Amino acid sequence: MDRAVLSLYVLIFFSCTSDNSLRIVRESKVVFTSGQEGYKCFRIPAIIQSPNGDLLAFAEGRKEGCSDTNDIDLVMKRSRDGGVSWSALQVIWDDQLNTCGNPVPIVDHITDQVILLSTWNLGEDHESEIIEQKSTDTRRPFVQISSDNGHNWTEPKEITAQVKLPEWTWYATGPGSGIQLNQEPF
Repeated sequence: MDRAVLSLYVLIFFSCTSDNSLRIVRESKVVFTSGQEGYKCFRIPAIIQSPNGDLLAFAEGRKEGCSDTNDIDLVMKRSRDGGVSWSALQVIWDDQLNTCGNPVPIVDHITDQVILLSTWNLGEDHESEIIEQKSTDTRRPFVQISSDNGHNWTEPKEITAQVKLPEWTWYATGPGSGIQLNQEPF
């Protein structure tokens, strides 16, 4: 996929009445466009349908370019019409010059909350330095929660001690969307 434009593909299914066949129409909608809304590049997309039916599209908003380091924010857009149109950009987490990324949204169908997992590291620390343990800090996972379909979010809460072993260096929660199991694992 071209890094200049991050697109979402919406599939629309409908039945043709003349011959009872199922037709699939693929329509491409641009959700995030590099060079717009204060960001030179968008990467690491994820999308979910919130409990009220809105589509929530997440990405990393990279201010300086497509590099994995420096000032990277977690951003989101909303569609209330199945992906036909999208809202203005909403910044979910901006930690100044640091890297906030790898969004993984999950819908909790019991509480109707949207859970957002992500990672953080110092903007000056490069992946190779973190892996070699030569960085100033390390990569840390965080969680945020929305109880109103993604309109408002809790402050990021660090969960490193619960999910990352001390000897692990690089850590990434995404890209992708998470799922909730409706039964106990094996």
